[in-house]
Amino acid sequence: MRIVIGMLACGVLATALGWPFYVAPAHDEPRDVDAVYVIGPPTDERIALAEGMVRDGLADTLVVSLGEDPVERSQRPAAVRACEEPQDFAVLCSEPDPFATRGEARWLRDLADEHGWDAVAVVTTTPHLTRTRVIMERCWDGDLAYIDSEERLWPWQWAYQYAYQTAAFAKVAAQDGC
Repeated sequence: MRIVIGMLACGVLATALGWPFYVAPAHDEPRDVDAVYVIGPPTDERIALAEGMVRDGLADTLVVSLGEDPVERSQRPAAVRACEEPQDFAVLCSEPDPFATRGEARWLRDLADEHGWDAVAVVTTTPHLTRTRVIMERCWDGDLAYIDSEERLWPWQWAYQYAYQTAAFAKVAAQDGC
């Protein structure tokens, strides 16, 4: 019985400690920026939000981090459509190197330098916002807005995100710079 109580207490403690980072992280409202950047995986919800920002005149350019893997691409129809079909606005799509948040941050830095951007909105899911903020701000000192895609996650997805984001934060802590 002590083991069960101990495990429950650890679960409650982990949930409480992770809550401000994974469940209720700081985020921005959509606002005027030079580009809106959907980091991977570029879900249909993230693409719709970003395209809406462009159509509302809040950005001129849509940037999509989209891998080349055929299976991954088949699961991302809105991203593939945005990247491969003609749009009424500028669209930049690529697979950053590495294809991870760190590579996405480096690609953002390079694009901002190339295009003279001062402000970029980064769209990602709720549990990824805090880690995204840490990594992006290591790589680019421009004006960044962090937009929560507000995608619905199932309980098992929340459990996975807690574990994944915690491990990924440990990796970020061990790395220097961009």
